[in-house]
Amino acid sequence: MEKYDVVIVGGGVTGAGTARDCAMRGFKTLLVERGRPGGATTAASTHLIHGGLRYLLYDRLTTHMTCWDSGHIVRIAGDLLTRLPILWPVYDWHSHGLETVETLLESYDYFQRMKSGKAHLRVSARAALDLVPGLKPEGLVGGVLFDEWWVDPLKLVDKNLDSARRHGARVETGAAVERLVLEGGAVRGILTRGGEIKADLVINAAGPWVGRVAAMAGAEIPLRLRKGTHLVYNRRVVPVGLLLEAVEKGRYIFAVPFDDGTLVGPTDVDAGDDPSKIETSSDEVESLSKTARFYLSGLPERHDSTIVGARPILGRGKDERLLSRQYEVFDHESRDGVSGFLTIGGGKMSDFRAMAEAVTDAAGVKLGRTASCRASAETLDGRPVGNIPEFPKPVAVLKRIFRTRPRLRQMHALAYLAAGYLRHWRIKKHREVMDSASNILSYYRD
Repeated sequence: MEKYDVVIVGGGVTGAGTARDCAMRGFKTLLVERGRPGGATTAASTHLIHGGLRYLLYDRLTTHMTCWDSGHIVRIAGDLLTRLPILWPVYDWHSHGLETVETLLESYDYFQRMKSGKAHLRVSARAALDLVPGLKPEGLVGGVLFDEWWVDPLKLVDKNLDSARRHGARVETGAAVERLVLEGGAVRGILTRGGEIKADLVINAAGPWVGRVAAMAGAEIPLRLRKGTHLVYNRRVVPVGLLLEAVEKGRYIFAVPFDDGTLVGPTDVDAGDDPSKIETSSDEVESLSKTARFYLSGLPERHDSTIVGARPILGRGKDERLLSRQYEVFDHESRDGVSGFLTIGGGKMSDFRAMAEAVTDAAGVKLGRTASCRASAETLDGRPVGNIPEFPKPVAVLKRIFRTRPRLRQMHALAYLAAGYLRHWRIKKHREVMDSASNILSYYRD
């Protein structure tokens, strides 16, 4: 029976990135995935490598970390990414006025540079209407534009796995884990339909299923699943991205164009406790359709399909704003008395490389092989990245403190925004108001 240094359970973007990092450090690596790699949660994303603008309202360190790692993703996977300008139109009945919205974008500008993003633009109502024909004109005050990176998530997973294979990893699909192999309080491998696979270390990177995999070793992961549905239109409904305040106030949704279609969403509702059984509800469809039709004339009467996935969010709180999108490495030996077993939980697609590095660092310690990470120094197709700009990571002590103190985490975020709002008004001069759609598009061309 062949034995591995590391067996990774889960072939979403986090598992794929972890397989690549492990293989690049010389670990004998196997990744097992029960279905199509990336075909579940990763594929159901909004298809953006983004910094998490909304987290600036309650989880500033997550925005910081996500933008920091997004910069690495831009460098290693740049051929898969497309810069996407996103318009946030502001209307006179919205919850937040244009000055408040621009204050948020001014704060985001600091992090944008970490991922090769551009400083935001303030645009007139006329420019917004020229940029997005069919946008509702009544009550439009103006807007702001910022940019994120669009990506085909399945291609991102595939190229990470291709890189992992080139560095010696093996990838098995159609291999559902039936149980963990336990010997004397230690995980020594996994059992699939194809048989038992031995390993010195098993890494649980199963996304929304990490809790179920951990339970096979008698461990528990504090996980709350949130369901996100997108409507899919098989045509480009909008020429640039849109960030729209939902008709039911308190939520925002994206309209994201891609080659031959548009995504509208996501929703954000409780997903229960079984990610295998989530499905789009008629209420979600109606909510998304209602908002999209409210802002956009000429929208097709019906969407063509939907995609739905579960976000694996760490925490148990009832208030979604107090749930962190941070990731965490769970060492089940120190935590649960089960050796040979690590879990990487939480996080999002936009910081998958940092998640992979963190759990691979922990794996190296367990294996007694502390090779340094090279995953950010080489592109997915094997070319050297070259110069890597140095940006500070979030303060580790603060991350540890805020992980279990959500109210303090929110107060920290709001304090920065309050200071930014005072600064915004004290200076008493705004960024130039762009009044030309053609100039706006030229600004976002690389």
